[in-house]
Amino acid sequence: MPLRPERLAAPPDCQDDDPMVSTLMTTRVVAITPDAPVSTALNLMASAGVRHLPVLDGTRCRGVLREPDVIRHLLASPISPVDRAATPVARLTRPAASLPASARRSDAARCMDADTDAVLVTDRHGLVGIVTATDLIRSLAREAPRRPEWIRP
Repeated sequence: MPLRPERLAAPPDCQDDDPMVSTLMTTRVVAITPDAPVSTALNLMASAGVRHLPVLDGTRCRGVLREPDVIRHLLASPISPVDRAATPVARLTRPAASLPASARRSDAARCMDADTDAVLVTDRHGLVGIVTATDLIRSLAREAPRRPEWIRP
């Protein structure tokens, strides 16, 4: 039986332990347009050091492009390497979950699964940030007590 989100929500007395996504999101969002070629997306990811690119059509977010999807496409597609690199980003774009900046870390975590490791953060004006699985892990690590003696650097 799948768990329903309302059963997973933190009780009000624990909300300080569940920070808002606005405190852990990346606000320097690097995005791409749907008509850009996959080769441009991969170069942008490499130069910016990111693994996710929101795909923006004007101010409207059409989804997210993930690095594993780009690499899989470039390696496994039956078309020629030149044609693979020229494929428009729109063909590889996945739908993306979005949350308001006031949502909690646990809300972002619940939106993620094996295929979706990023959540877009929006306000009434549009995209304001992105929360990735890496951001969640860093947030949890900051809260953890000091490293146990048995863990070596």
